[in-house]
Amino acid sequence: MKNKILIVEDTPSDFERLQKILEKQNYIITHAPDGKTAFALLEEEPPDLVVLDIFLPDTDGFEICKHIRQYEDFASLPILFYTSSNNLDNKLLGLKLGASDFLVKGSDEREIIIRIQNLLDLKKVYDELLRLSVIDSLTHVYNRRYFQQRLMDEFERARRYKRDFCCVIIDVDHFKNINDSHGHPIGDIVLKKIAASLRYNIRATDVVCRYGGDEFGLILPETNFEGAYTLVERIANILCKKDVGKENLPIFITLSCGISSYLEGRALVMDELVTQADVALYNSKRQGRDQISLYGKPKVKQQ
Repeated sequence: MKNKILIVEDTPSDFERLQKILEKQNYIITHAPDGKTAFALLEEEPPDLVVLDIFLPDTDGFEICKHIRQYEDFASLPILFYTSSNNLDNKLLGLKLGASDFLVKGSDEREIIIRIQNLLDLKKVYDELLRLSVIDSLTHVYNRRYFQQRLMDEFERARRYKRDFCCVIIDVDHFKNINDSHGHPIGDIVLKKIAASLRYNIRATDVVCRYGGDEFGLILPETNFEGAYTLVERIANILCKKDVGKENLPIFITLSCGISSYLEGRALVMDELVTQADVALYNSKRQGRDQISLYGKPKVKQQ
């Protein structure tokens, strides 16, 4: 897969030189001549590396660097200052703000190529370590830490653009009985099969996480109560008909589910959204389990 590099440069000749050098290395190049365009591209088409000039018509490279380092999603994104300034104070300020490296315009082509490749190699290592830190080791879906971070990101995005999204907590009914009757290794098999089925049956934009023990969390962007209920009901029906045990030991399960909605639940903070999903989950259990409950909706539908 080709790496994508965003070059933030307002001088056409400087951009064209870099573009020519990097395209020969099979990198995909995007270009921002100013800060406004750079901010838009960072959100719409996140790159693998940013090459950044200090002096720009509407802002400076330091502000862009500072902006990038405010977001955890960009924690591993390398920033290479490529500038005509060889001033030590500028270098120190850039490094303090989170720059990865510096190059002076006119540097030898070989040095440019090597420095960029080194930064991309480091990003690859960092990304793999980060991936391992947010993946549940048993089920290989995301863990609760990642769930909390993504939920925060979706909450902020939904608030900014006034869009709905839903949070779902799913509990495996009477899972303790499976562990008590068949042992924890069988329980682990059940959890793995549930996680695989959840991952297979959600949309590419959705997120599934192991929330804890026998609970799973779903984050459903751009989704209201009706859409979330339809998706969760379909998944629950698939799983309730599926043997999640092992050969010669069939096991069938039911699920209790709670759904909260950012807009329809009027959540003011992220934690409130999770609390609402937990309240809805409790309602499902109180109604006899094998239920899907929507927070704030009096009617609980039977699967």
